[in-house]
Amino acid sequence: MRQLTIVRHGHAEKQHGDIEDFERRLDKRGRKEAEAMAELAHRCAVRPDHVVSSPAVRAIATAKEFARALAFPLPRIRHDDRLYLAERSQIVAILRSVPASARHVLLVGHNPGLSRLAAWLTDRDDIGELPTAALVTLRADIESWDGLGQGTCDVVRVRWPDDGREDR
Repeated sequence: MRQLTIVRHGHAEKQHGDIEDFERRLDKRGRKEAEAMAELAHRCAVRPDHVVSSPAVRAIATAKEFARALAFPLPRIRHDDRLYLAERSQIVAILRSVPASARHVLLVGHNPGLSRLAAWLTDRDDIGELPTAALVTLRADIESWDGLGQGTCDVVRVRWPDDGREDR
């Protein structure tokens, strides 16, 4: 059994002037979202043993917030350049290369790739477009990450910031 927790980065500052998209930081709202969702993940007993993040500034800040809340060592966060604005197929390739020893992966990245990934892995379109800082935990009855594919996962939880719902 493997678990995957997908987290879209928190809300970021608007792109303007000399700031490249890659360098956009979390704004005040994004910091609050990341903190609240990381605390929720802690309360829901999300316990990753492998964390992979896009190297974009806003994604790393979100990943660090989750790592702190989940007592995951910050130096062990893996930054994968391929995750920056990656499409579903690229994210699947990244996940299939996760070490076999990892049982629960926390993945922090961007839309539209993450939303498309969640829908594809579950064969469910009702998860919808993940808003900033959304959290989706999936479970797959697979021996290794190589076995990850379309429809191989069941939804454990889907949570959106400030939605007031337990799960979707």
